[in-house]
Amino acid sequence: MATDTLAKHLFHWENQTIEWAMRLRLALYIAEALDYCSTEGRPLYHNLNAYRVLFDEDGDPRLSCFGLMRNSRDGKSYSTNLAYMPPKYLRNGRVTPESVVYSFGTVLLDLLSGKHIPPSHVSGLL
Repeated sequence: MATDTLAKHLFHWENQTIEWAMRLRLALYIAEALDYCSTEGRPLYHNLNAYRVLFDEDGDPRLSCFGLMRNSRDGKSYSTNLAYMPPKYLRNGRVTPESVVYSFGTVLLDLLSGKHIPPSHVSGLL
């Protein structure tokens, strides 16, 4: 898996599915990374989607695109795919801890289903 994205493994390699134990491990790693990013006054990691989860040489997931967070310390920037964007952000334009949890939930749904399933609020926007 080295240096590929989670999206590539979930959506583009149908003949090489990710084992359930690995899917659960990935969910735990991502949750721990988001928890770390949300503590001690760090800016919220709000760019989460399956394309932003990369794998290192050991096959461990890493969150990418931290550079996009530099412009979002005010909580007003959300640079991501509409399908991963929380409906509340579309209404008020603010990144909150709840919006990070929402994005994690969409990635978790992708991870568990093996498919990208856009939330219903996106279908009206596309």
